[in-house]
Amino acid sequence: MKSKVVQSALFGLAIGDALGVPVEFQSRAYLKQNPVEDMKGYGAHNQPVGTWSDDSSLTFCLAESLCSGYNLKDISHKFLRWYRAEIWTPHGEVFDIGIATSKAINKIANGTDPVLCGGNNEADNGNGSLMRILPLLFYLRNEDNLQVIFNKVQEVSAITHAHFRSVFACFIYIIYGLELLKGYDKKAAYQNTQVTVKKFIAQNDFDTNEIDLFERIFNSDIATVHEHEIYSSGYVLHSLEASLWCVLTTESYQDAVLKAVNLGEDTDTTAAIAGGLAGLIYGFDAIPEKWKNLLVRRSDVEELCKTLENKYNQTPTYTVEKLFSSHEKLEYFFFWEHQVPEDGILTKSCLTQWWDAPFTVNQITYKTAEHWMMSKKAELFNDEIVLNKILAATSPEEVKKLGREVRNYDEAIWTKNRYEIVKMGNFHKFSQHKELKEFLINTGGKILAEASPVDLIWGIGLPEEHPNAKNPVWWKGLNLLGFALMEVRDEMKLNGLHVDL
Repeated sequence: MKSKVVQSALFGLAIGDALGVPVEFQSRAYLKQNPVEDMKGYGAHNQPVGTWSDDSSLTFCLAESLCSGYNLKDISHKFLRWYRAEIWTPHGEVFDIGIATSKAINKIANGTDPVLCGGNNEADNGNGSLMRILPLLFYLRNEDNLQVIFNKVQEVSAITHAHFRSVFACFIYIIYGLELLKGYDKKAAYQNTQVTVKKFIAQNDFDTNEIDLFERIFNSDIATVHEHEIYSSGYVLHSLEASLWCVLTTESYQDAVLKAVNLGEDTDTTAAIAGGLAGLIYGFDAIPEKWKNLLVRRSDVEELCKTLENKYNQTPTYTVEKLFSSHEKLEYFFFWEHQVPEDGILTKSCLTQWWDAPFTVNQITYKTAEHWMMSKKAELFNDEIVLNKILAATSPEEVKKLGREVRNYDEAIWTKNRYEIVKMGNFHKFSQHKELKEFLINTGGKILAEASPVDLIWGIGLPEEHPNAKNPVWWKGLNLLGFALMEVRDEMKLNGLHVDL
């Protein structure tokens, strides 16, 4: 995860919110004549400049809860504490709250299970869960199971809004955000979202009447819809369409959020939802500094962002630079070429991507870790033709060749995602084979190094017998596979696997 990506999202959301607070409920016609062009104060809620509403408050509550992991009771309890003006109010009082959210939080106060608090009738489809769902994006950053993503979104939405329509709107929003985090530009991310959502719909027996309501988002191009057909009420579908429309029809953070505000009606929420996306698209530095300086409780929001980013940061635990700076005496465990085991004897070749150790994820079986890696590469760039060939291929050699044929390939996007893909694949591989898991754990605290003289990315670029093989500063390669395996080993130790060393 890039530095400041959480700040980009949460500041983007809160500043959009603060821009819209003074003119909430104003009509589009009025704002055409009196457009918002800068941060203002007072107005509709008589609040000082830079004040955010319940949209940001509940977003910050969710973000703070996720800093300690995923816990629905804790999330709902933080919502209740905000409702009582104990946490995350801009000025010590709650001045704006939706009816559905208020009813749900009162149920929380009475001890109702969080997932049973939200309204589930068709009339209960305000934008109160969509406006606060964004922090869940970071918790789900490495999740590749769409059903798991949907289930988590459903749970968090249902605390206040349990109807399928609200849940599905949040799901689409999160999927789009996940595509942005992969490094795609806003248009490519939108197209990928359409493909992903339609694939998920095909795998589930959803009410077609509900699905048809989202037609303009996933079967058309919402950016081509004329402004007079974009609505900005508090209805969840209107808010989702309007926010996507604003970011897809503008070229800067500032233009996106001002466009959202000037649509009128639910100005703070439309701008908050759009602002979170625009922050992700353009980055923290693209948000006007004067707006960031005016934001109420800026330092508190910054501290929250740093804590959340540290919790879900993707920076590799191990790098060549970190090894070089270490003052500890390092021991090494080298591996490289894959060798077919004789008589079932386990060798260090089991650490390679080509080792014959099938594993199953989401009902798909991957014959080797190489199959997983190249399948995820094909998925990342939406090449279903090559993906199907990879899954059908019998040998890792063939799979490696197919990986080079992936269409729509973007080096920067692959570089950003490759390490996490390989790490996750190896976690599945080793966790589903007891003997492999024990072998990995038994390497102790040694530095795992792929001693390939030819691989400058996944290996060290040197053979094991080279005099510099035990001196990371002289390595020619990045050793990404070795480091990924070390992270998998650490996670398995943390999860309590005990073997005799």
